[in-house]
Amino acid sequence: MKKTLLIFGLILFSLIIFAQTKTELQPAELQKPILEYISKNFQGYTIDKVFKVDAKGVITYDICVNKDKTHEKLFFDKDAKFLRKESCSLECCQGTIKK
Repeated sequence: MKKTLLIFGLILFSLIIFAQTKTELQPAELQKPILEYISKNFQGYTIDKVFKVDAKGVITYDICVNKDKTHEKLFFDKDAKFLRKESCSLECCQGTIKK
């Protein structure tokens, strides 16, 4: 019984510690500096998906853009500062979404 409770407690603790929510947004909901950055640095790209990610209170924005067969995932912080980009496939932006 004690072992079962310990395992349950560890699982619950892990879920709380590594909890993250990923909420899909509309592109129009993005901060103006993010939209301007994409417009300037990714001309001709279309915004496919926008996710607001809250990882233990740290907010980031994951934005999937594409142009023809090129797919990129862009990351911005809560203050609209560009963090990095990753090449990806169209499927990379799919996933569990909480609204």
